[in-house]
Amino acid sequence: MLIGQKIKEIRIEKGVSRPDFCGDEQELTVRQLSRIESGASQPSLPKLDYIARRLGVPVYSLMPDFSALPSAYLELKYQILREPIYGKEEEYDKKEACLEEIEDLFYEQLPNEEKVWFEATRATIDVIRSGRPEYGETVLDDYFKRIYDKELFLINELEVINLYFATVLTKIKQGQNQIEEINRIHSFLVRLTNHVELIAPEYLFALSNTLFSGLA
Repeated sequence: MLIGQKIKEIRIEKGVSRPDFCGDEQELTVRQLSRIESGASQPSLPKLDYIARRLGVPVYSLMPDFSALPSAYLELKYQILREPIYGKEEEYDKKEACLEEIEDLFYEQLPNEEKVWFEATRATIDVIRSGRPEYGETVLDDYFKRIYDKELFLINELEVINLYFATVLTKIKQGQNQIEEINRIHSFLVRLTNHVELIAPEYLFALSNTLFSGLA
């Protein structure tokens, strides 16, 4: 379920109309709420915090969850997310084994956002293990522009950021000038630090891994 759908569902459950929810519209207008609930726009962090307070729920509870996905798939995904991004060879082997199982059993049935996570995860491992940044460029070409200017990142989008960090770091190790990209990494890190209270506690390690990879 998308953020806007969750907001609308909880608001309706509480029996609050949009005008009553927005009050004097100083923090949030009825039109803005309507666009957020319909999925036409994403809330900024301040607006998401305001909406959560008005609904009386934690911010992270409004984030999309994975409850509709097969439990066996989620177990494999969780195993991958739990492993550090930069680790020992055997840890990469474990991740690749999980990815192969996902590809064989679940990939064709996965929604698009899960396929993005899968492709970014596999590309990140390929870049790190091979030392070849070009292995990440196809995925980044497809998805990076979608998230570059966002304030609010979903769990699956963290893996695209991991891939970007890994690709830039690999280029730096090869002696390539990445000054512009380092500035972008700093911008990402600033936005990511604002996510500590936005992510469900059981997935905080994924945020921690991404922050660490940007500081590597």
